[in-house]
Amino acid sequence: MTLPLQNSPFGAGTQKYWERRHSLFSKWDEGVLSDEEGLYSVKPEAFALEIAQTLSGSLVLDAFCGIGGSAIGFARRGKRVVSVDCDANRLRMAKRNAELYGVADKIDFAHGDILALYDSLCAAHDFDALHIDPPWGGPDYYLKPSFGWSDFSPNPLPLIKKALQARLNVAVGLPANFAQEELQKIPGKVRITEARDQTRVLFSTAYIAQ
Repeated sequence: MTLPLQNSPFGAGTQKYWERRHSLFSKWDEGVLSDEEGLYSVKPEAFALEIAQTLSGSLVLDAFCGIGGSAIGFARRGKRVVSVDCDANRLRMAKRNAELYGVADKIDFAHGDILALYDSLCAAHDFDALHIDPPWGGPDYYLKPSFGWSDFSPNPLPLIKKALQARLNVAVGLPANFAQEELQKIPGKVRITEARDQTRVLFSTAYIAQ
């Protein structure tokens, strides 16, 4: 007998994301914490691990932590992580989720605006990689015929350029409708990988190095 689907606690508009929750975190039923934004914005676990494996570096600055999916992936791949978010409650969720995976001791969580904290964090840590997965503006991002750097909130391009000047390896999460000509604004070598489900491209990751 097929059990009825459980309704999303965040409302009908998030039901499709709720039904995928176990792909976001395999330990979801063990007490993973999320809010509505975390449900639709976190990197699914398998892709987070793949990005962590691909991005070179042992100390990663994770610029937009959210509920911790990417930070957990980096830590599970043996990297140290400093993970930043401007929402203290989401950082609390990220820390709890990292504890569920046994990697909280590999992640330092910093509360604040990454644009304001970037220089001081880089002065205090010898980062060799930067991971950026900035907000896309919510689930309606796909309604834009073409997505550019200025459509992120905030625009991550200044951080990318700073990181490349410091010779950090960079990985940036991009929506499927990202305009490829926007990549010409990056002063480095770019390699794109696509994350797919059975029918479509979910998102891309740009790996950038000088």
